[in-house]
Amino acid sequence: MSARWLRPLVLALFASALLLPKGDAAPVKIVEAQVLSTRGSTRGTAYAGSNKVVTVGSRTHCAWLDYLSATMVRTYDHEKHQWLPAVKVGDGTDNHGGPALAVDSKGYLHIVFGPHHGPFQYCVSQRPNDASSWVPQGEVGDRATYPGLVCDAHDRLHLAYRGGDAPWKLMYQRKPAGGDWTEPRILVEPGVPDGYTQYGNALCLARDGTLHLAYHIYDLHPARGKTAGHMMSRDGGETWLLADGTPLEMPVTPQSPGFVEQDPKLDLRVGNVACDRDGHPYFVACHYEQKPSTGILWRHDGSAWRATDLGEIVRAGHPGGFLREGSISFDLRDRLYVAVTVSQKGGWGDPTNQVLLLTSDDHGGTFSILPVSEPDSNVSNWLVSLEHWTPHTNLEVPWLLYTHGEPGKTCTDEIYTEVRAVRFER
Repeated sequence: MSARWLRPLVLALFASALLLPKGDAAPVKIVEAQVLSTRGSTRGTAYAGSNKVVTVGSRTHCAWLDYLSATMVRTYDHEKHQWLPAVKVGDGTDNHGGPALAVDSKGYLHIVFGPHHGPFQYCVSQRPNDASSWVPQGEVGDRATYPGLVCDAHDRLHLAYRGGDAPWKLMYQRKPAGGDWTEPRILVEPGVPDGYTQYGNALCLARDGTLHLAYHIYDLHPARGKTAGHMMSRDGGETWLLADGTPLEMPVTPQSPGFVEQDPKLDLRVGNVACDRDGHPYFVACHYEQKPSTGILWRHDGSAWRATDLGEIVRAGHPGGFLREGSISFDLRDRLYVAVTVSQKGGWGDPTNQVLLLTSDDHGGTFSILPVSEPDSNVSNWLVSLEHWTPHTNLEVPWLLYTHGEPGKTCTDEIYTEVRAVRFER
């Protein structure tokens, strides 16, 4: 544990001061915090759709991006109560090359990482549940950025990313166990003739094996994220449905039916997606058109989408706070976790950004709040990434990664950040 940035007693007192009085969910506790690297990239733990932590048996594996674009993995051994040395898997091109990590039924780790517009590198651990050495498996992806990767109960890998011809699309590929990657398939088209596009594409699996995708559509006509969407597949990515079971005609465009939110005046970004024990999907859409910016927790209750304004909840104990990020997860007991960043100004990489963990035992009806990062008005704490549930992991309580440092101004700034890992217990 780094005494330089985490003082448990101080944080415990700070947490008591900010804990919301309403709700029955007892807050989790921080039991360990670790600086994984002091050479992190300016996007060390970005982006929310890319899972970066898996816990298998007595080991937790954490992946991140070091300067400039080095994909790193470090393992915590719970039996020995120690961190193993960090291992470099490979290099990308800039700070958008961050990894997505998954694990199969035999314990082999799978990682996809690499370029900013190009084929991803794909590697598999040489031994099960062991991140000390990796075997390259070739490349995957069509002019790809932002990997979202999951491994289902049949050991099929599912990969979503931004790529294809400009203006870029939301793409999908899968790989059966022992087989080859399928050809890239377009799931979402932006519906604009040109210019930059982005999607925040995030995958997850429900307990019954249903594959879920949450996303937004951002374009430059004008420059905003105008839609938040969700789709799911019950047949391993062959066909796709809305949350109510309505079949979708693929690819989806802004003219397609069933968006969760859609308005040309919106400017939103979608984080990752997670499912509760009953298979209902949840995701956070951060709204930057609102002042202060806020995050809407969307959850489907089996009949319709329901909204909870997380900004209102956070500002009850953090007045004036701008909420900019939201990463979510469920543990094995069906407790909901939402990691957010909140700041006083709301800008990209705002130096007043602080990390909070919201927990709920009633599916988002009420929340408790635990401050995670130490109060600091000079250096940003941001790019939150909660561990995701998978069919092959034991997720008692999700780990949290975040980046402590300057955001930089380009994709290649020679700036080092701290990459931090936090372990909680109930």
